[in-house]
Amino acid sequence: MDERVFGDRPMPVSRLSYVEHPGVPALRDTVLLYRLERPDRAPLPVDVLRRRVTQAWQVWHRSRTRRADVAAILPALLVDCQDAASGHDGPERRPAHAVLAQAYQLTQHVLVNAAEPALMWLVVDRAMAAAQVADDPVALAGAAWTVGMMLRSDGRPDDALAIVGAAADLLVEALPDGDPEVLGMWGALQLHAALTAGRAGRDGDAWAHWDRAETAIRRLPAGHAHPWTVFGRANVDLTAVSLTVDLWKSRDGLRRAAALDPRDVPSRERRGRLFVEMARGHHAVDERIASTRLLLAACDEGVDAVRFSPAARAIVEDLQERPPYAIRDDVTALAARVGLDPA
Repeated sequence: MDERVFGDRPMPVSRLSYVEHPGVPALRDTVLLYRLERPDRAPLPVDVLRRRVTQAWQVWHRSRTRRADVAAILPALLVDCQDAASGHDGPERRPAHAVLAQAYQLTQHVLVNAAEPALMWLVVDRAMAAAQVADDPVALAGAAWTVGMMLRSDGRPDDALAIVGAAADLLVEALPDGDPEVLGMWGALQLHAALTAGRAGRDGDAWAHWDRAETAIRRLPAGHAHPWTVFGRANVDLTAVSLTVDLWKSRDGLRRAAALDPRDVPSRERRGRLFVEMARGHHAVDERIASTRLLLAACDEGVDAVRFSPAARAIVEDLQERPPYAIRDDVTALAARVGLDPA
């Protein structure tokens, strides 16, 4: 069996496999449904669909049961967006495809670590195809952001950095205008590149991209966050925590995390990720009590933050094998919340 390094011990790859979510079968059926005929109804207005996609993203970031809630919304929303993309002609055709691309991007988020990679690749490919028809720099950048995620998780950091860099270049000419959507997407691409470089061990490149994201933040209104990438002050700071942990500087990461108020993170999904990153930092230095408490805090933001995070699940499994005596019951409760069998 292959192994990857986890903390200071090897971790079998089998522990890092996906866990299918109950909402995936309906999404899979929707994505794999091929219709050759055009819809027999008038397409919905693009503005209506754009609002529905925006609302679905809000559910993703605000709900404790986000994966189940969004998975319930998406099949019908995807069909309506597909129908609009094929049914609209003239000036509405390109905006309809931009909305369809974003619906697919949200679908990919729901499927991450919850479905087979082949399905996720199909979804991100559909998102890119729709964005290319839309021929809009922001739509293309958003699709590249999602493709880059898949490339990074597939162990192809150079390819991920290439497509994310090309997407950022598409937005450069519009940056002087200060459009928050453009700045937010450009900044999100920089954070994406920072994480990709960090996970590849490229310390200097990682922080260079992070610094670029920091420059974008200074040009955005205080408290601003991109509607679906959540690019904003808190996300930049959260990424710094992730980077330091990925670069094996756990103590530095924990110091950064201590200065970040979770209440400032405008997304339950990202707050859960913050607690997971902090748990990773503590676990790397064998502080198992802190790791347990932080993963419980992540579960309070939605158990999906731990259940569908391979790194977090690996920590829980390690805690089960070596439970701190003082909080053995907490470890048992944590494993139950995540859906792991008792040790």
